[in-house]
Amino acid sequence: MTRSQNFFKAATIIAAGLAFASTSALAADKVRLVNSTKVVFETEHPYAAQEGGAFKKYGLDVSIIHGSGGAASLQAVLTASQDVVWGNGVLGVLSAYSQGAPVRILGSNIRGVADLYWYVKSNSPIKKFTDLKAGQEFAYSRPGSTTNLATIYIKKALGLKAKLVSVGGPSGARTQLMSGQVATGWSVFPLGKDLLREKKIRIIGTGAEAEGLNGVTIRVMAANSNWLDKNRGVARRMMNALEEGRYRTYTSDVQLKAYAKRWKLNFDDIKNSKEDVLLENATFLPVARLDLINQIALENKKIKKLLTAKQLHELVHPMGNKPI
Repeated sequence: MTRSQNFFKAATIIAAGLAFASTSALAADKVRLVNSTKVVFETEHPYAAQEGGAFKKYGLDVSIIHGSGGAASLQAVLTASQDVVWGNGVLGVLSAYSQGAPVRILGSNIRGVADLYWYVKSNSPIKKFTDLKAGQEFAYSRPGSTTNLATIYIKKALGLKAKLVSVGGPSGARTQLMSGQVATGWSVFPLGKDLLREKKIRIIGTGAEAEGLNGVTIRVMAANSNWLDKNRGVARRMMNALEEGRYRTYTSDVQLKAYAKRWKLNFDDIKNSKEDVLLENATFLPVARLDLINQIALENKKIKKLLTAKQLHELVHPMGNKPI
């Protein structure tokens, strides 16, 4: 082989290597994200990150699927069939962690329960929470749920004598209210806003009146800890992209129209969502008052004993970073 041929061969190998390196650098990192719920406003942020180009900007290829509730969605992450869960109840995550499950919190989805609301029929004499009389039904979804926790705190804060009654999800609550089985129904913005617009129902209060829960992290983003340990840089980029997605949801009418179309909602019913779900409650940090959640988990038998301060600290990996 001549010197020129050797040079050509070496140049070809180098060029191929550079091409491979370039392709590898440009290859998007895959992340599997399971969304624990549908339709509610915070559900839109991952879609906004995807459709607004934030995931692509950060070199990510994120798949988004929906689980059938928080427990099933969290289980998908614990078994490593998904990498990250979005919008899971913090009680469930803390409970799983206490049992040694491979899960870590990346950030807060919602603090407080102001995105929940309670309503009555339009012709009901009940106009506010304090109009509820002893024995009247104060609706929540299921025992141990966020709505159950909210009703307990609202009842305590306002000194209500109403009876707490499990009615299932928003559709079950609506059916039972409209058929006269219960005095109140519950929902989460923007679900049910069509009924408000049509004046079939009237809001009597929101979860903002659960004073003891204001500012407390209620739903979180969490990752499989084994995946996180191997993909910490990916996790940080994903959180940055999701933060941009959240900003887009709160500021872009284009995204709100996509949101309405995705879930077959009336745009007029969701255009003021940022007023129903305040951005100050939806920032990813801080993950707040895990000490209170720890106590609530024990009282509701979600854990057998309180987690230590060290465990609570180790549970949270803010924005994908290791605890400091």
